[in-house]
Amino acid sequence: MTQVIKPSKLINIYWILGFLVISYGIFALNGYGNDDDTYRMLNTWKTLISEGRYVPSRFQGNLIPELTIGLASEIGGFYLANFISVVLSVSSLFIFYALLLRITTSLIAVLSVLAIASNPFWIIASTTSMDYIYGVFFFILGLFILIKEKPRWAGFLFAAAVSSRLTYAPMVAIAFLLYFPYTQGKLKLRNSLIQGFLVFLVASGVFYLPVFFASGMSLSFLAIGPDASGGFVGIIARFVYKNIYFWGLPAFVFLIIFFIQDRSIYQKIVTNPFQKVRVEKLLFHGALWCIIYNEIMFFRLPHEYAYLLPLLFSVTYLMATSDRVKKTRYLSLLIGLQLLYGLIFNLDVLQTYQKDPVAKTIHSDSAKIHVSIKEGVLIRELNWRSTYQAYQLSEFNKKWHP
Repeated sequence: MTQVIKPSKLINIYWILGFLVISYGIFALNGYGNDDDTYRMLNTWKTLISEGRYVPSRFQGNLIPELTIGLASEIGGFYLANFISVVLSVSSLFIFYALLLRITTSLIAVLSVLAIASNPFWIIASTTSMDYIYGVFFFILGLFILIKEKPRWAGFLFAAAVSSRLTYAPMVAIAFLLYFPYTQGKLKLRNSLIQGFLVFLVASGVFYLPVFFASGMSLSFLAIGPDASGGFVGIIARFVYKNIYFWGLPAFVFLIIFFIQDRSIYQKIVTNPFQKVRVEKLLFHGALWCIIYNEIMFFRLPHEYAYLLPLLFSVTYLMATSDRVKKTRYLSLLIGLQLLYGLIFNLDVLQTYQKDPVAKTIHSDSAKIHVSIKEGVLIRELNWRSTYQAYQLSEFNKKWHP
């Protein structure tokens, strides 16, 4: 079942990946980023090397990104820390391309990669010193290795994904569960799969030992921070609004129309994933459950847009493997709409407000319905660098470089 990727098929993707490295690299020259958690991870590193003790940056800690970003920052500042994010991002896109080549054409695979690469929140995560891209990279690499029938290595990579973002743990369980019927009649592969799952459990436990001890040998670190501003109505409003503006309003409307009209999706949904098992069927149901799981988690905590990054791969995969004709046009349209959303304009339906100035926070406290055209998301992100990023970096330097 394994399809050999011929050099002639890779020439286009190499040029595109090179372009992404350059363009992402340019965007990555603008500092660590605006996310508060970046500076918490840097604090964790500084505390570790100056005081010899580990203090988690947040509840779960996310050990691998904390250590990697901290060490990279120590060696090469935000330049090296951000460049690692660029490399992990582009590598994730290449792995996704290789997965798609098993199922669809090279052109569709390339456009699918660009559909992810053009999303403004993917670009932000790919060019700043945050942990989101680490979880994506280790998970999709683990999935690729699992499909290549190397479950033990996949188990370790999945553990690294969970160490980067704990929310990947249920997605790993889904991957192992869906893959299990594929081992039917393959005793050696089934034993390897069981061993791979054990490797995942043990390695995950080892990765979380530091935060376990830092939490007083308790499981209190498994808690999720509340996001109850505005009560239940506020949660629903943020959930709906951020699901829409993760893509941008025009692109979101386009995706809704695409999937409503795509009857082949419904036919695949009702099929039993455990009958006539094929890799493409497993990936389809995996993508579907990934969407369901991540939306449930986001409803629990509709805070950061980047929590929805796994949806990029799932939604794009469903589009790429759809039975509809003219998929190249649909994927191209999605790319164009997202580039407009990131670089040119944002057709927004809300006007948000915050108690403190942008110099101290970029998180909104309230909002009202007000249709307006605002600058692109990436332009807004860069504008915030001169205020909010400067404030965060100033506070960090006051503590460690008085």
